[in-house]
Amino acid sequence: MRAGDLNVPVVLLEPVHAVGPDGTASWSFTQAGADFAAIRLRGQGESDTAGRLDGTATHDIWLRYRPDVKSGWKLMVGSRTFRLLSVADPDAQYRKLVCRAEEEGT
Repeated sequence: MRAGDLNVPVVLLEPVHAVGPDGTASWSFTQAGADFAAIRLRGQGESDTAGRLDGTATHDIWLRYRPDVKSGWKLMVGSRTFRLLSVADPDAQYRKLVCRAEEEGT
């Protein structure tokens, strides 16, 4: 993957856990920065969920290395949202991250 291949503008969203005064817990996402990525479709499928067909699209997403990005984060490309399932530094050189992601709402 070359730097010129990272040509899709993305926004990274970090999960934030909050506990209310009454003890209720909630998760929200806050912007953790913008970057450029390369996104490639890995596979598509469908499954029966609660009596209806649900589509699933998995992608491989390459980013410049960031030490804070972890699985559970989200990534937005325009109106599309991807949930990061796994994040890895493939060659341990701190140059890039390869993320397995699932597109939400497909």
